Amino acid sequence: MNDALEWNSVAPDYEKEVFDVYKNDKKRILWKTIRQYAGKSHSAVDFGCGIGKALPLLSPLFRVIIATDISRRCIEIAKDRGYPNVRFVESDLTMPLTNIPQGDFLLCCNVAISEDNKKNFRILSNALKTIKKNGIAVFVIPSLESISFASWMIIHMHGRENIPFPKIPNEDIRHLAPEFYKGFRNGIVNIEDIPTKHYLLTELIAFFNKGKNQILAIERVEYDWETELRDLPPKNLKVPDPWDWMVVVKRIN
Repeated sequence: MNDALEWNSVAPDYEKEVFDVYKNDKKRILWKTIRQYAGKSHSAVDFGCGIGKALPLLSPLFRVIIATDISRRCIEIAKDRGYPNVRFVESDLTMPLTNIPQGDFLLCCNVAISEDNKKNFRILSNALKTIKKNGIAVFVIPSLESISFASWMIIHMHGRENIPFPKIPNEDIRHLAPEFYKGFRNGIVNIEDIPTKHYLLTELIAFFNKGKNQILAIERVEYDWETELRDLPPKNLKVPDPWDWMVVVKRIN
């Protein structure tokens, strides 16, 4: 199945199938960052818009939004949200982009996450080309450090219940199964049996902080532990919350 067909098939159940970063962002760090760089005279690009989850944040803060996605069905659902200052463009974000104008601001939230790293980095590179000089791009990207720590916590919490590793329920540690080791080394982690790219902090610094681009900030978009540990975490669990990386990049020339 190609990427467009796959996301077209997901579109009707998107709310259930795709993790909602905007809803689960505990500290609203993404919302605060968007507001920080917004401008009523500015244009914004929602790079990989899906069904338009970001549009309630972007539409009131920018003059115009270009919302682009590979899935026609996702775009149709996003159009139904009814924001008059949003223009939609159907486009394969892994290919050279000729139909997406540059924006003053760009948001790319958990888009470059497939099991094909070549495609992932083409998406990120294309996104960077879609911001104007002195423009700002905000990327939300799964953290490999976070999923590694969460895996340790799963094993630790079961251990406190005297459940040894071989007896831990498969659904809690399926991403640690031997058949997934090779993918894990490349940052590919199976999340509910879907191979999903996760990024190391050093990997992000090496990629974004070069050439025409300068990293302005890297922060954590934090979530409740229930998003990782289901029924396991006690109420008084006092450890770092699971997170995605948020990278703020400026195009400097």
